[in-house]
Amino acid sequence: MLALIGRLYIGLINALAVLAAILIAISIGLVIANVASRALGYGSFQATIAVTEYILLYFTLFSAPYLLNTRGHVMVDMAVKQLTGTPRKILESFIYLIGIAVSLIFLVVSIDIMRSAIARGHFDERSIDLPYWLLYAGFPVAFGLLAIEFARYLLTSRSLYDQTDYNEGL
Repeated sequence: MLALIGRLYIGLINALAVLAAILIAISIGLVIANVASRALGYGSFQATIAVTEYILLYFTLFSAPYLLNTRGHVMVDMAVKQLTGTPRKILESFIYLIGIAVSLIFLVVSIDIMRSAIARGHFDERSIDLPYWLLYAGFPVAFGLLAIEFARYLLTSRSLYDQTDYNEGL
């Protein structure tokens, strides 16, 4: 049963990463279409900037759990790399606990903001009007998964700092 839950969890993280990649491709397509439309004298698409801003937000949120899981994010590890044994484990655990706490704070605050925006019927008024809660809809998902991922590092033998990444320096 735990193996199934683990596979579903990794599947969800991977699906969000794929969705993030698709969103970036859509954003690139929108920008190209907008520039081409202006160059051909048809003017700009009204919603391109607002939609692209939303896409950049969702891209960041949806790719974050995948990057934490695969250790593909930027991190400063010079203090941790200098330690060994128990002091290193304590520092790593402290870092994971901070990650869990910050993720849970963002999760709770974003849910509160979404509830308030839905209750008040607020809209994000730009070139197109979108419900304000939509701006925060990805936060609970992303930060919930980040909290889970930090907890996995805390509760298992996995470490963010175990080995040198083959991508390091790229």
